[in-house]
Amino acid sequence: MAGLSESTAPRLSSEQEALKAAFLSEGGSWSSSWENLTILDPGYVSAYLRLRSASFKRNRLPRKVQELVLLSLNASCTTMYTPSISAHTMGALQAGATKDEILEVLELSSVLGIHAISVGVPLLEEVLQEEGVTHDQADESSESDPRRKAIKDDFIKKRGYWHAGWERVLKFDPDFFEAYTEFSGYPFRTRNHTSQPNTSVEQSRGLEPKVKELIYCAIDCATTHLFQPGLKLHIRNAVRYGATAGEIMEVFELASLMGVHTVLAGGDVLASQIGANAGRSNPHCG
Repeated sequence: MAGLSESTAPRLSSEQEALKAAFLSEGGSWSSSWENLTILDPGYVSAYLRLRSASFKRNRLPRKVQELVLLSLNASCTTMYTPSISAHTMGALQAGATKDEILEVLELSSVLGIHAISVGVPLLEEVLQEEGVTHDQADESSESDPRRKAIKDDFIKKRGYWHAGWERVLKFDPDFFEAYTEFSGYPFRTRNHTSQPNTSVEQSRGLEPKVKELIYCAIDCATTHLFQPGLKLHIRNAVRYGATAGEIMEVFELASLMGVHTVLAGGDVLASQIGANAGRSNPHCG
């Protein structure tokens, strides 16, 4: 967004230039929004940079993984903050992420829509019991129905875990859960990679399982979502795949940075209004 016009925007002071340099030195992506905010309130930017660097400088996670975590947080359907999607896509590429890894993070994050099912189905089951309504497949389970068992086994094979909550979904609608298993399992598929033509083909399942689970932790702990059941599940999965407490804590710390979006977006509006008002008061502008 446009901010202060050239005629009204002051040049960055030496203090503000130092903040910009510090921001860039830590891998930040400078933008007009950060420029506006640095002019409006350099003290706030300084405090934010200290908070940001507390996580980034520890290097508990590699820089590439940090950027992929931040990308997932901003691209999640509960956030969709386009400026930061752009910034962290660029940051991930600069940190060595491939196109396929970035796509995989976006695809992993896209499963967040399933939480409509995760929250809704237990409540549906509860209300049906309270109202004495019997579902036509209430007695079906993965233990009693061969098809449901096959779907469950396929989910475990693709995703590497099982949760009791999925039994309810499988009971109510096996067709949907079968489709979800294929959809959510897509980022876990085995794919072929070749670095150069006519070289040997290397098979991979994409990002390592620990990183996949850290991405899930990120989108579940995001302030715009805070899905506690899924967060605990994926923390456990991450630990079982070898994630340390420090690595998981870093995901939470990176997620906490999204609060700055309030000031970035609001600062752009304020800078724009200040510029517009200055233009109206200056008879030589326009």
